[in-house]
Amino acid sequence: MMAGASGAVPQPGMGWRLQSESLFGWILSPTCIDTALYKEQSARSVHFSRGLASRSRASVESVQRLLRDTVQEVLRQGSSIVAPLLRAGEASRNAVVGWFAALVTGSQARTKSANMMDQGQGPQGFLSMLENAPVPLEMQMQMQIMKAQTSGFATSGLCVNSFWAILELVKPIKLPQVTTLEPFYLLREGPHDKEVIGGFLEEPRFGETSEVEATKEYATSKGHLKDPSKFPAQIFWLAIRAFHVLCVPVMKENLCMVAAAGFFQQKNPAVMETALGEHLVYEAILGSSAFLGDLGTFLNLVMAFCLGAAFPEKAAEFAAGKVLGSVLTEEVSPQWLVLPSCILEDIVEVLEIVTSIQPPGKGPSELFLHLDAQLLLLLVTFILGNGQHVKNPNLRGKAATLLKGLTANSNYRHLVENSPVLANDIVPGCIRVFTAVEKTKQSFYDIRMQLKYQLRIPIMELFERVLPLEAHKKALKSFATENPDEFLKFLNNLMNDATMQLEEGMDTLIEIRRLMREGKEAELTRPAASSVAEDEQTGEGTDLYARSRADPKAHCKQYMQMGHRTISTLWSISREAPMVIITKLNVLQQMLHNCLNSCLDRLVGPRCLELKAPQKGQVSDFEEYSFKPKELLQMIAEMYVFVARADKEKVQKTITEDGRSYRPKTFQKAVSILRREQMISADMLQEFSTFVQELNDLAESQEAALANVTVPDDFLDPIMSEIMVDPVLLPTSNTIMDRKVIERHIMSNDDDPFNRKPLAVKDLLPQTELRDKIVDFCKQHGIVMGNESGLEHKMSRMGD
Repeated sequence: MMAGASGAVPQPGMGWRLQSESLFGWILSPTCIDTALYKEQSARSVHFSRGLASRSRASVESVQRLLRDTVQEVLRQGSSIVAPLLRAGEASRNAVVGWFAALVTGSQARTKSANMMDQGQGPQGFLSMLENAPVPLEMQMQMQIMKAQTSGFATSGLCVNSFWAILELVKPIKLPQVTTLEPFYLLREGPHDKEVIGGFLEEPRFGETSEVEATKEYATSKGHLKDPSKFPAQIFWLAIRAFHVLCVPVMKENLCMVAAAGFFQQKNPAVMETALGEHLVYEAILGSSAFLGDLGTFLNLVMAFCLGAAFPEKAAEFAAGKVLGSVLTEEVSPQWLVLPSCILEDIVEVLEIVTSIQPPGKGPSELFLHLDAQLLLLLVTFILGNGQHVKNPNLRGKAATLLKGLTANSNYRHLVENSPVLANDIVPGCIRVFTAVEKTKQSFYDIRMQLKYQLRIPIMELFERVLPLEAHKKALKSFATENPDEFLKFLNNLMNDATMQLEEGMDTLIEIRRLMREGKEAELTRPAASSVAEDEQTGEGTDLYARSRADPKAHCKQYMQMGHRTISTLWSISREAPMVIITKLNVLQQMLHNCLNSCLDRLVGPRCLELKAPQKGQVSDFEEYSFKPKELLQMIAEMYVFVARADKEKVQKTITEDGRSYRPKTFQKAVSILRREQMISADMLQEFSTFVQELNDLAESQEAALANVTVPDDFLDPIMSEIMVDPVLLPTSNTIMDRKVIERHIMSNDDDPFNRKPLAVKDLLPQTELRDKIVDFCKQHGIVMGNESGLEHKMSRMGD
């Protein structure tokens, strides 16, 4: 009747056999989902096979209610058998748990890409397969049933029914019991516990192998594994495994059907109807209030459990919803190290799926009504800000997207704005994940760059949403003060992104115009993704490559949008916290020289004619490519004002030292354009105009003062040939450099540029005596220093 009763050890591949040959399998098998298994008698064939485009939503929902009632009756029948067995004694209870555990173990091949309908490539890979492969969708589904039979995993319908049955067993476990659910359960070696654990032993953990082994010794020494496990812990861990094996793959299938229904709506109505019909039968169960309610209750337990494992001393606080302090920590607990990393991946992925399949204008999925808003926000913030706990930068980037989406809901937004823990942790978490996604890897350069940028967009949108709030602004300033190295790397990445994205967008626009002007529109079509080497088409890269490189127009628009978004984020930080920028001279120089001056020169400098809108009478292409030069010019001008308010002397002095992009005429032209187009408020225009006049006057006076000055070589930075403001010794190579120059290098490389040995900011040794000599030299020759940090001068402005 049940696996375990006969003494047989559960094995991968037993899922289909348990479905087709056991009593529980027979009871739980009836479903509306398995179309290819039931064929002409399937729910889709009977109810959703034709004319779906003309069906009313009310008509569809009426059928779905009927299907839902049928499945819930199946579950009631199963429960009428399971409940007495659970009460009959330990052996009988173990047999029930053993059957479900055997089904999960037997079906774990479903989580492997080779056994997924989309081949592990997600909706885009699924669409590409349907569009290019000769095998129709109906045949693909039939092949999936054949895979189930040959590989031995259960079908989607039985998987959903079985997972829902397990959720019903989890329901009696309440949040206060989270502290009893055993983070060390995967270390148990009892025969019944091993049945429950199954394939999770092979799943990657949050800790390295050596750390997991050390944790096992720790748990044993502390007596955590001494007493037999209890039923709530067994069923909880079984549910986590079932969520990974039985639920998530089915939800991915549903997402693929939704994508196919939309994609083929005009291209192939037959495929559209098949995909839409499949989605509707999936939705009858996966979208039902009863299922989502049980799933939400379970996910609340898992979220509290994960946070409690990360902070064992606060586990009861998370369960009670009374958390104080912070969810950011450097310490990684033993309880956290042993957890399988797929726990967080599954939660984030499912929340992504239910969000993405929700029809436009319908509001958030009902699942979010059943989730504990505080627990979810705390967990997402924890993922963002703890790179030592969650090492996958892609997952952390997805968490930022999820958090940004949650803030659109009033309940979640209220917590984000008012919770002391979230107000303290969200901005630092966003900063850390922004820097972390720099490490995303893809084989093709542009794919890697775009993936990084795509992950950063929601982070920047979060900044703009929370930085105007005083508590979050305070957190930004505190983080910049307490973690200067991390914050400087963040600003460095932000500024580099802004410059590169806008340069790429503008260069592509110029190239598109040239080709169209010369009648070479055919050259705008790049090689299709199918012609790219296989090693450049991995994971998400295939879709990014197709969007970015096969269509230069889309490439141009995408980079223009990203550049505008990044500049907008930098504008928000400059407005809300200019002091965090001007306190570090190397960051200020990076912002002014490499970002603002460079962009201003491109928009209104000598090269601006390349970007000029088409002549009068021609249709402008700015809107087509999302190019907004007026908005960009406005934000750039205002950023100069924002940082100048914090220290005008230092800002103006730094700008005049930019021998590459600073031109007095360019700044004056920017004032004229802003005034003529009325693109900026009158007060801001006056402030910027005064700033520019003072800036150009300073540059002129400096030019005269430096006309006949010869600067000693030991006063100059060896790389930048600037007079050093704060000379420091690099102990690894015994070289003296200006602090701002070497700190900028360390932000990207963490080494000594002269011998590549490891080097950190804390290793730099101030050269006070040399600095005093430089100060005296500048005073002696009447060089305007601005302030104590304003001594830099380009060698190109000095006499020979």
